[in-house]
Amino acid sequence: MDTGLGYRPLTKVLHWSVVAVFAVQFVIGYALDTSESGRGRGRGRGGESGRGRGRGGGDEAFGEDALLTAHVLVGAVIVALGVTRLIWRRRTTLPPWAPTLTSFERRLAHRTEAVLYVLTFVVPLTGVLLLASGDDDLLWVHVAAQMSFFAALAGHVGLVLKHQLLDRDRLLHRML
Repeated sequence: MDTGLGYRPLTKVLHWSVVAVFAVQFVIGYALDTSESGRGRGRGRGGESGRGRGRGGGDEAFGEDALLTAHVLVGAVIVALGVTRLIWRRRTTLPPWAPTLTSFERRLAHRTEAVLYVLTFVVPLTGVLLLASGDDDLLWVHVAAQMSFFAALAGHVGLVLKHQLLDRDRLLHRML
């Protein structure tokens, strides 16, 4: 139940679910990126293209295919959670701003949250674009989306850590 001081339980579950699934997604993505053949990064190693290469039938190809499939499926889960969060957000009210947030911090929190919401869709969609097009030159679009995500996340988490560790006002507890 909403006490006015913290977020509703479903809001918290959706928030932390997106956090967990994004963490899994980045682990899978970086595992693909560091795979031996480089197919996961879309550009191969040793001058070979990541697209259209023979499968070879070895365990390595199977492992990469499984990773790529998992990466796509987790991306779909991220989009589904994003849609669910957006619908829930539109149908419910947020608690009032924490009284310890300055007007600048409120603007920062609002903007980083908005950017993170948008990137919840942009990061997976740029991955689908990269995969569907088969154009290795589009890798930068997906990487740029990821870097934007990390920049917004750093601002969001940085604000929470500032309040939790320096101000000691228990801001994080509103979402726990």
